[in-house]
Amino acid sequence: MSANLRTAVVLVVTAVLVIGAVVMVRQPWKTDGDVTRIDTGADPSRTLKVGEPAPGFAATTITGEDFSLVELQGQPVWLIFGATWCANCRGEAPDVQAVASAYTGKVTVVAVYVGEAPETVSAYVERMKLTHPQVADSDYQLGRAYSIIGLPTHVFIDSQGQVNKIVVGGISQSAASIILDDLS
Repeated sequence: MSANLRTAVVLVVTAVLVIGAVVMVRQPWKTDGDVTRIDTGADPSRTLKVGEPAPGFAATTITGEDFSLVELQGQPVWLIFGATWCANCRGEAPDVQAVASAYTGKVTVVAVYVGEAPETVSAYVERMKLTHPQVADSDYQLGRAYSIIGLPTHVFIDSQGQVNKIVVGGISQSAASIILDDLS
């Protein structure tokens, strides 16, 4: 093998190894236990904190209903940030639906699908038989406002509009019920 060919092979192998290492380190698809990382463009220096007012927003659900967090003041709200492609989100969806049904009239449960198109969310909601309000956050606006960096993220808001609890990762029916009992 000539010296030039050997050098070229070494450079190609080195480039492949470096690119592979970068991909393996960044792993945008990777889950950390029951959390799937996501880049919403949120400012890393600004995080949502318990005790702060929840960021207000207005949105339209996938069924065309207008939804405003301000209009819900006076009652507790459970925001669930997820995605149709998030395995952990899909896994907890039946539990979330069961809890949402059990707390109908006491707590408003709203699922926010970060980076998702309304059509995608509609098909998913129909397939999963979800009945609580669903919002497609296709432009990541709500994900940024709530500093979402992992899915699923659960934000529990008290009746005064303050963030009461934040759970990043999956949540069980019993854990959600305990938190909602404290809110209502």
